[in-house]
Amino acid sequence: MTGTRRNSRRLPPPISVGADGSSLSRLDVAALYQRTRRRRAAPYRRADIFARWGGACCYCDAPAEHLDHVQPLSRGGRDVLSNVVPACATCNLAKAALTLAEWIADYEAPRNP
Repeated sequence: MTGTRRNSRRLPPPISVGADGSSLSRLDVAALYQRTRRRRAAPYRRADIFARWGGACCYCDAPAEHLDHVQPLSRGGRDVLSNVVPACATCNLAKAALTLAEWIADYEAPRNP
């Protein structure tokens, strides 16, 4: 095969915006949306959660550096005080987007060498 390889993904056509025929690409519209979307403040304070748990990871008692959603946001969990716990980096990154039950089952599963 000769020639250069072309990217198979093509950008969508521009969106007409004004009466004068001006247009924006879909990427420009997405960038505008990201800038105008407001993020709500969390209904809890990070310091309060660490203080409530004594600065320890809720899973292994190591010093906590992260906050973890017990029921992940991507799995329908809510960003509320009762769903947020302190976690060490190792536990938080290992748990990722798993539910607590899935993570424990995976943790206790026998490993094949």
